Amino acid sequence: MQITNKHNLPEPYYKSCLRDNHPRFGWDTFSVTELMKGTKDIILTRRHWEELEQDCVDMIWTVFGTAVHSVMEGHESENELAEERISMKVPCGEYGDIRVSGGFDLYNGDTKIITDYKTTGVFSYQMKLQEGTESHWAKQLRIYWLILAKAGFPVKGVRNTVFLKDWSKTNAKRDRSYPQKPILNIDYDFSEVFRSDVAADMMADLSAKIQEILYYKDKPEEEIPDCSAEERWERGECWAVMKKGRKTAIKRHDSQFSAEQHAENLGAGHYVEHRPGVPVKCADYCTCAEKCSFYKKYMASLEEGKAKNEEETINE
Repeated sequence: MQITNKHNLPEPYYKSCLRDNHPRFGWDTFSVTELMKGTKDIILTRRHWEELEQDCVDMIWTVFGTAVHSVMEGHESENELAEERISMKVPCGEYGDIRVSGGFDLYNGDTKIITDYKTTGVFSYQMKLQEGTESHWAKQLRIYWLILAKAGFPVKGVRNTVFLKDWSKTNAKRDRSYPQKPILNIDYDFSEVFRSDVAADMMADLSAKIQEILYYKDKPEEEIPDCSAEERWERGECWAVMKKGRKTAIKRHDSQFSAEQHAENLGAGHYVEHRPGVPVKCADYCTCAEKCSFYKKYMASLEEGKAKNEEETINE
């Protein structure tokens, strides 16, 4: 990937952005972090790595997160493992055994707890709290647990230690629902996960994901499945109840069924308009978006909507 410095930022900062700027693995190995992404994202990033471009000004939070990890590194106690990378083999049918590699931040030999550091904003932290064990942070830790358990390290608990980069003491004082400290732990209840049958299901899921990636890795881009709404960080999808002749929605619904019921109850002249969500990752964080047909169609639809609104304004 080409890392640019279009804003003439200090050389030390720019060079820090080049630290891990290289393809880490071949097709026989995947990282846990990578497998949290969509199949298309993984394939296009690997396929076009040398062509992709990112400016270092957009990498500030990556550098910030790396800096936090660097400060913590080397201060673990004798009974702790820190910043270690271990791996396990996952049977993947005709593709043979594929290695899954995980770099966990801290494992305590006494408490048997895995800790993974996260540097994020307050909103993202609150969303992860709501999602609980279904968040991608928790799913990542779940795979770390599996890798460590297979390597002979028993695990009794998993947690994220979260560093809130936009935390405000003022907001904390006036709102008790706001995070009360800038550094917090999220402890997950994985009591149902630490069982052999769950481990087998997790291995099967990993195998299926890897086999899908390897099946599509040389296919034309249009044939690769689009990332899911969750993988696109999609927000705001709704079904709007509309009335003919009116531009604004009468009401927005989270489900198509409830919107259709509402429109039917209102009677003739009312209809339902599906409004797709905003794919936040595609628009702001995906480095291979310009190579992706889904993103191109999304941008084209925005332009089409903009042109339609302008035309309607002129006609008025």
